[in-house]
Amino acid sequence: MITGSQALGTIDQSLNEAREQVIRLQNQITEASEKQLALQREQAEDFRKLARIRLGELSDDSTLRRLDQTEQQVIQILERRKTALAELEARIADLAGQRETQEVLRREQATRIDAAVAIVDEAEAATQRRLDADADYRAQRERVEEAERKAMHAGEKAERSEQEQVSKGESYRADPLFMYLWERQYGLPAYQASGLTRWLDDKVARLIAYADARANFARLTEIPVRLREHAGHLESIAQSEFERLRERDEIARAEDGIPALEETVSAEQRRLDEIDAELKRLEERGLEMQQQRARFAAGDDDYMRSAVQHLAEEFSRDDITSLRYAALNTPYPEDDLVIADVQRREQEQGRLQASIEGLQAAVDQHQQRLAELESVRIEFKRNRFDRAGSVFANDAIIPMLLREFLGGMLDSRMLWKVLREQQRYAPRRSDPGFGSGGFGRGTVWKGGLGDLGDIIGGIGRGGFGGGGLGGGFGRRGGGGGGGFRTGGGF
Repeated sequence: MITGSQALGTIDQSLNEAREQVIRLQNQITEASEKQLALQREQAEDFRKLARIRLGELSDDSTLRRLDQTEQQVIQILERRKTALAELEARIADLAGQRETQEVLRREQATRIDAAVAIVDEAEAATQRRLDADADYRAQRERVEEAERKAMHAGEKAERSEQEQVSKGESYRADPLFMYLWERQYGLPAYQASGLTRWLDDKVARLIAYADARANFARLTEIPVRLREHAGHLESIAQSEFERLRERDEIARAEDGIPALEETVSAEQRRLDEIDAELKRLEERGLEMQQQRARFAAGDDDYMRSAVQHLAEEFSRDDITSLRYAALNTPYPEDDLVIADVQRREQEQGRLQASIEGLQAAVDQHQQRLAELESVRIEFKRNRFDRAGSVFANDAIIPMLLREFLGGMLDSRMLWKVLREQQRYAPRRSDPGFGSGGFGRGTVWKGGLGDLGDIIGGIGRGGFGGGGLGGGFGRRGGGGGGGFRTGGGF
């Protein structure tokens, strides 16, 4: 078993490993892109050699001058690129340092929250022990249980009667003659008719034995109403008794200083939320910088595109094309050697381009996995699976799942599904279903867990897999051993 914060640390470690793998692949792309550019610059030198060899056949030395100018422009562009990349790397490193600082602060803050929650939990457990030893408190709790039992029984009886009214009353409602007389209130003081209409209504009433049928249908209709009114009255009594019990719980908690302890937890949680907000901001900035770095790695940045464009434009000039054509069509051995170098470098550039495309596909795949794992981490924190008391039953399964996910054998939905299934909340010292918390109407015994404690109280007692100190009829909720579980949409 590992805690939620430890599980989050395992996810963070996997994220770091995934980021490092992306960086390694990007470095390989960078190396290949730089080799490509170096080959293009070597080609420029090859063409300078050709120009020198055939200088006598050229009208002037403008071709050489342009090649030299292009080379100088490329050198200047690459120097600016080197400076820009170094600045970007420095910003990325600085941001990584800030993130690490915030992560350390977050771990420390999570530890403080755990400690504050434990103090609240122990204080509530002590208060519950004190109340459980109070005869007056136990008597009030029993009154609530009895009132709840009666209200539940009356509600069930009213519901059965309503169902009977629906089923047994169907034959009456399906009889048009009966419903005609019923709706006209025949046989009651409110009935109004004269002459032929009254005479015909009397004939119909005798024909269908309306008097007996009306009495039976009236009882069938009135009984559920009376039973529901009685159930409502008993429910009101149960609510009043419950309010008295909850008031005693709240007074006892106040006497023992628990609200102040809970405020400490809230303050610590607010600080954690601030750290998380800063981490989110840093992560968004980091994503932007990594995208910039990826463009540098792929040679898709403005500097590299400009350098390549300068060389490509130079190589496509008519005089360079003519120079190459002339070299290919003359028997000079010096030309042949230079042209062989040009062709070899072109082939090497093609191989490098294929390698870059393969590496880029791998980077895209890893970045997709990285983004999905980031989403899982966000969902993990959104569901507060790293909060105090959150545990994961199998400490070996999470690293295994993360390895399979990063290896492409598991998708993010299945990863999240298993994480949800593995997550539990450890048993507490205090019982969220104690006293007024055991009737499915929320609980004041939150154990420092805030809204989560109220959810647990809302589903009844026993949700934490522990016994408890007694009390609580729990007619609206049910318990279950093995630890309370929560979920969240992914």
